[in-house]
Amino acid sequence: MHHLPVVRSDRVESFSPPATDTDASGPGRFGLKDYAVYTGKLATGIVASRVAKRHRPLMVNIEPTHRCNLDCTYCDKVDPRSPQMETGAALRMIDELAEMGTLSVCFDGGEPLVHPGIEQFVRRAKFHGMRVSMSTNGLLIARKRSLFECVDLVKISIDGPEQVHDAGRGGGTYAKAIAGARLAVDLGCSVALRMTLAEHNAVHFEEVLAAAKELGVAALFQPAVGNIMNGSDAPAPHSPAVVAYRAAIDALKELKLQGEPVANELFALEHLRNWPDPEPVPYCSGGRIEVAIGPDGGMFPCGRTGRGAPAPNVFELGVRLAFERVMRPTDCANCWCTLTYSGCYLYRGDVLRLLTRR
Repeated sequence: MHHLPVVRSDRVESFSPPATDTDASGPGRFGLKDYAVYTGKLATGIVASRVAKRHRPLMVNIEPTHRCNLDCTYCDKVDPRSPQMETGAALRMIDELAEMGTLSVCFDGGEPLVHPGIEQFVRRAKFHGMRVSMSTNGLLIARKRSLFECVDLVKISIDGPEQVHDAGRGGGTYAKAIAGARLAVDLGCSVALRMTLAEHNAVHFEEVLAAAKELGVAALFQPAVGNIMNGSDAPAPHSPAVVAYRAAIDALKELKLQGEPVANELFALEHLRNWPDPEPVPYCSGGRIEVAIGPDGGMFPCGRTGRGAPAPNVFELGVRLAFERVMRPTDCANCWCTLTYSGCYLYRGDVLRLLTRR
């Protein structure tokens, strides 16, 4: 019996779209009308998947590489020997995703900005009218400035105040990450800071929230788990102490109620507070409306699914056949990714709970 987490993919997140129309918000970037169309198509696709079992990869997490320009102390997802997506093959993959009705893609890693074809990937996705987001450490945003003229949402990892962040990621990385976040804001992107609560930083969540407020953006929080590729794993040496972690989540719930820019939904914070005790997740959307595609082309139901098991390969089979063969979990033991858990309730159709502020 497989105990798989759900999808860590791009979704309708808790961040407000820019209050502009498409034409005024940058080349290819979503405006209010685009978000309205996107939401309608996503709702229709969810109903078709839930009711008629007509599954489509509406939201896709693309990992073009697991290489990175950093070597963070607690990250297990970076592999300097990792294969990288061949640019031409990846562009054809994006075309095939568009043919299947993909609405949004999130470029993840490793660090997606180290891939030489990343700008082509983003622009191809935008050519097809997709919503594009990116998870990044923020250091290379200035070098890829033109790319961020059409990225809709960028999520930037911040581990705490400067001394804490730099201790885990290297000297000077905090200043560069914050500068990258500020530039992305200036370019018109929606931006969120994302903090992974670990052993070395669990008490520093308020500093990250303060940085988000200073930038005028939101902040997301979740625990450091034993294996990023398998959210059901037991705690690891870098995972936070349970008491300190739960105290942080309790404080974040109160801060959200006070109007602070905590992007996690309240019910998601309540769920995350249970870590590391197993907490089953209902209505898995993995392999149904969401998938993740690794650097070698393997298609998984979830960005946190362990990569040891064989997976259908989009470069060998094509996207359509790979999607027909992708695993569709029915027994997710737990999930510690806040966006994933919120997506479960989106797939369930529990919109009121997603919107509840208290």
